Amino acid sequence: MAVSFTGVKNAQSEYPEIIQEVYADSPTFRGETIEVVEGHKSGMDIYESSASVTFSAANYGSVTTDNVALASQKSTVNLKTFNVEGIIDESSLLNTRFQKSMKAGAFEVVSDEFDQKVLIQVQPAVSAKLENGVWNGATAATKALIAALLPGAGQGSISAGAQTLVAAMPTTLFDSIPATMLYNDSQSKVVAGAGLGDYRKVLTIAAVTTSTIVAEYVKIYNTIPDDILVLTGDQAPVLYVPKGDYKLIKSVNRVQGAAQQENFVGSSYNDMYFNDIKIVFVDLIGFRIAAQKFNLKLVVDLLSDSSQLIIEKEANASTRRILKLINTMTTWVVRQKFNVLYAG
Repeated sequence: MAVSFTGVKNAQSEYPEIIQEVYADSPTFRGETIEVVEGHKSGMDIYESSASVTFSAANYGSVTTDNVALASQKSTVNLKTFNVEGIIDESSLLNTRFQKSMKAGAFEVVSDEFDQKVLIQVQPAVSAKLENGVWNGATAATKALIAALLPGAGQGSISAGAQTLVAAMPTTLFDSIPATMLYNDSQSKVVAGAGLGDYRKVLTIAAVTTSTIVAEYVKIYNTIPDDILVLTGDQAPVLYVPKGDYKLIKSVNRVQGAAQQENFVGSSYNDMYFNDIKIVFVDLIGFRIAAQKFNLKLVVDLLSDSSQLIIEKEANASTRRILKLINTMTTWVVRQKFNVLYAG
């Protein structure tokens, strides 16, 4: 017999899981890549010091010559405060699968499944964005200041390529490590105050590919000061490079065989070395950095602020909820003359 149907046909079954986005890990906020400095609400004074001596003929009498020079400089690091906030209007979830996990009652529109499968992704999304911002981003003000610098080829000048890379960075609310290396107002620089950083520049660079990566890394290696290169343990220098370099490294080792193993040694993403220097893969774009871990700093009020996501009911008997997360942080660099910035 003929069967007729009137109305809208709907799918009568559904895939049981809700597919979630993949979010980048945030090792910087676990203190695994650079130093995290907590306890600073709006600003931090940081002191750098040094001593120099000269020798003179032995004097067995009273001291008449002062041939010891001691220096201490204070720099003020100003933190930036910013937030993530939003409104969750769950009435839009009516007539969807999420309705099944809402409590009985017309006023009850909060879905447990939505919280557990969708809303829960806000926190890792925030963490991934913060991690990226530490390595790739600059404020509008810093972008303008870097763009205004006079480019040059030698040490003590910024490269035009660095200016291009900064211009292409996301405009953020705090400066990334490379942006801070390029421009800061440290009082410990050769020329104290606001201006170009005292980083060590790799003078000639080429596009990094499987064919050139060894040669380009050698340039970085050779630019590291000898006194830093010989340090070990926590004081040893670290190579901070773009995540994409990992694939290039693995490709080089696979194609060129054992001859390359003496340059790149390691078995995994978290265990890779170049000429005995540990490689850390981060969200850098174009830049590469060689520095001691404690020379690069992420300054925060509380590290846990980045995970303090507040969710609560909106006022005035609204069925909507609001969410907010507030962070205070910035980046800073010390011992600048010992740090290498490739593409700087």
